[in-house]
Amino acid sequence: MECPQGEDHIEQFVIELLSTASMLLGVIRDLADALPADAYPDEEPSAVVVEMVFGTIATALGAVDPDDVRTATRLIDLASTQVLEHLQLACALSRRSNASDHGGRTYG
Repeated sequence: MECPQGEDHIEQFVIELLSTASMLLGVIRDLADALPADAYPDEEPSAVVVEMVFGTIATALGAVDPDDVRTATRLIDLASTQVLEHLQLACALSRRSNASDHGGRTYG
């Protein structure tokens, strides 16, 4: 994938965000599936694993400047919000396009 000149940092951010999200979801799913049914009575296995992952990540981020963590959190939120907004726009455009193809209403 080629990025416009000067936007390598954005490409690196997106690749890291997606690969990390995929890896963490896979780890959580695999560990939750591997837990014996009676390992944590009355608790959801995936919730237990999420708590474990939280603890692990907290040990790494505990030494990081809290403002840096807040900035990273805002960047992740901004990225996910933008993806959802663009998805909603694409769906709305698709509905309009499909409606106009079939003689339906082409507004709103």
